Amino acid sequence: MIKSTWKKAMCIGLSLLMVAGTLTAAPKKKKGDNPFKNQPKQRNSKNKVWNFKDMNVIVADWWTAEDIPDPVSQVEEDQRAWQDWIQTTYKFTMRNLGISSWNAHPQNVANFCTTGGDENYVFVIDGRSAGPGIKANLFYDLSKVTSIDWSKDKWDQATKQKLSKGSSFYAMRAISPEPRGGVFFNKRLLQEAGIDPDSIYDMQANGTWTWETFEEMCKKCTRDLDNDGVNDIYAMASLSTEFCYLALDSNSASLISRGADGKLFNNAGSDNSMEAWNWIRHMVDNYEMPSPEGANWDWMYTAFANGETAFTIDQEYTVQVGGRFHDMKDDYGFVCFPMGPKGDGKYKTLHDDNMYIIPGSYDDETAQNIAKAFDLWTDPVPGYEDSDTWKESYYPMFRDERAVDETLALMLENANPRYDTLVAGFNSGSFIWNFWGGWATPQEQYEATKNEWQALINDANR
Repeated sequence: MIKSTWKKAMCIGLSLLMVAGTLTAAPKKKKGDNPFKNQPKQRNSKNKVWNFKDMNVIVADWWTAEDIPDPVSQVEEDQRAWQDWIQTTYKFTMRNLGISSWNAHPQNVANFCTTGGDENYVFVIDGRSAGPGIKANLFYDLSKVTSIDWSKDKWDQATKQKLSKGSSFYAMRAISPEPRGGVFFNKRLLQEAGIDPDSIYDMQANGTWTWETFEEMCKKCTRDLDNDGVNDIYAMASLSTEFCYLALDSNSASLISRGADGKLFNNAGSDNSMEAWNWIRHMVDNYEMPSPEGANWDWMYTAFANGETAFTIDQEYTVQVGGRFHDMKDDYGFVCFPMGPKGDGKYKTLHDDNMYIIPGSYDDETAQNIAKAFDLWTDPVPGYEDSDTWKESYYPMFRDERAVDETLALMLENANPRYDTLVAGFNSGSFIWNFWGGWATPQEQYEATKNEWQALINDANR
């Protein structure tokens, strides 16, 4: 689901900041001069400076306006100067541009990738285009572009992995993944339950933040304050899908996964997944606040903001979208989801970010020139070597720096892609909502959905 207003702004900001890095010794710019003019130039296989002969490339998305705003910071000014130097030096132009609405974008991508055209595009895509595009061979195989070092830190490896077949891959991303789902915690409620809120960060740092330690805290936080037999404070109130996806991932499980042969498969009934489903059921039965009668779908955010629950599991952008916790009286923290018994030893999150593809309708020379120009255009700004600049846009959203310095840093470092978004027509709600509501056991729900899911998966694998 697209969180349009903030996500568009954040994507633009991250594009600037994550590519640029942090200023260590920014070059001095004279009026009318480009501070990067003496940078070494990259050369092609013939040992000549790349020359794209005034090729114009559009990085096509659904949000960037035609008018380019003036830089508002030194970071943006230097980013602009660096890209100006790159384009002048290598004889090409490139810019982001919204060419269609969000609704129309997938069809526009499919049409151009099928029939081609005179324009030179790098398309931004999401899950709506990814699965169908791979199935129909609409995207160019980027492994054929040998002029690019795809192992560079700037390339998000989870994006390569997500849209891959064997040694071939079809999507790229030159900015870090967006941090996603984790656990928000109310510091006051933890303290009143006898828990030091910082101890959660400490456990995350030393590897002891687990399902077991999380449940121990939930037990302490679920309290009947007036002894009337009804809990006044519950440990949790969470959006079911967010909780389930993260709980599965924390136990090396998933709804849909991909095998070594590149084929997608139903993983919801595996041993690791069933262990996660049963643990989720146990946690919901014992510590989840019941949904108030007549409440809106997002009641859990209000409950957490009002200090009625100690924890809520959701994506980090909830602190921005609608300002859900902006006016929250209590302080809150944010950590990765606790590790399950079959976890891989890393604290992380699930990523489902926009990807960048080159249409398969181009001939090899055109596609590889577009790819190399994009590689040059996304190179980090010289002098901005420390990658911590990205933190500056996040600090104002949180009440403590550890949420950014520790939690978000782990989420950016440990990318784990979702594969269910590659299956056209797939809807996890048929499984999660019935299971979460207690209307079916995990095994019953798996049996009820497996044939329908398998048909969709078979279609995606064709």
